Amino acid sequence: MLSNPKKPLTVGTLLAAAALGLPGTATAATVGPVDLGTLPGDAFSTVNAVNAGGTMVGESLPQDVRMRFHPAKWDSQGRISALPTLGGEQGRPVAVNDYGVAVGWAQDAQGDTHAVRWTPDGSVKQLPWAGSSDAAVISRTGVIAGGGSDPQSTYVALRWAPDGSVTQLASLPGGGQAVVTGITADGSLISGEAWDAAGNQHAVRWSATGAITDLSPGNQGNPGATAAAINDFGVVAGTVTEAGRPVPVAWKRDGRQVRLDWPAPPASATPRAINRAGVVVGSGEVDFAENRAVRWSASGMTVLQGARRSEAVAINDSGTAVGNVESVAARWAADGTETILGALPGGDYSWATGIARDGTIIGRSDLDYGWHAVYWPAS
Repeated sequence: MLSNPKKPLTVGTLLAAAALGLPGTATAATVGPVDLGTLPGDAFSTVNAVNAGGTMVGESLPQDVRMRFHPAKWDSQGRISALPTLGGEQGRPVAVNDYGVAVGWAQDAQGDTHAVRWTPDGSVKQLPWAGSSDAAVISRTGVIAGGGSDPQSTYVALRWAPDGSVTQLASLPGGGQAVVTGITADGSLISGEAWDAAGNQHAVRWSATGAITDLSPGNQGNPGATAAAINDFGVVAGTVTEAGRPVPVAWKRDGRQVRLDWPAPPASATPRAINRAGVVVGSGEVDFAENRAVRWSASGMTVLQGARRSEAVAINDSGTAVGNVESVAARWAADGTETILGALPGGDYSWATGIARDGTIIGRSDLDYGWHAVYWPAS
């Protein structure tokens, strides 16, 4: 392995390892994905989310020059079924909770887009909001968050309670635009990004009442701060900008900002996900502007892949991370062991995009004519 999980790497160690071409981890045998297929008449598909029971949601798309989303759901055995829209052609589920409730957006008969909720039996319900809207996340308790256009055509952040009632989440003083990036399992806290009056981007967190906390209040005049993800205890992982480059940080539940172990700019890093234990994964430029998959824990930083271009995009509560190495899906166990997940027959590339609590991995794989949604069953 490149790193000792109990001792953070130094820049010199990273550069030396990269120069020597040492592997980042022990590599297990390659395994192949299961093709999730498409709805009848379609050519491509994408899976966006998986829950603890193995239910997956995403979209099926026709072979057309226009991207048209047909909402779909797969059961734990990979069997596909269509989800309804609000009378229009398109819809897109992007998240599903452990009870099988999915959220996203769907078109009505006039082609307008609305945030929706699909129940486990597949029926669809429009979520209230006067303008166009979409749902982005759902908690285990059924709280939904997303966004919509206000009367001034500003995209604002929204929260829907389990009974469907909607609350507009607060904006920064003088600002307006805001987006949601995550939600805690109990729905009490929501992470996101909001813009101030000068157009600067801030990492923020909202309470259940819609009150906003600016996690990066010193960001005025700064190009931006991001809130990539939030865990069930309200810890947010994201970035602040230093010397024009993103630097990885975490904000504790009390709002304290903690810098994650990383070389000083010009090196940059981007967190993508955080689990209940506070372990963060993402990627960073550890040598010569090449991205490497990285994990941050209480013990410091570990480079998961030290010799090839890679990124980690998701992690479950067991500490298993997924992402890709040179555009092929990969899994890293909690001890750093790497498994290359392979691609569908006839394709060379694949991407892992999410992982369930039991280890089921979702993603997509290229084919000679496009791509299909795939999954790797828990092993």
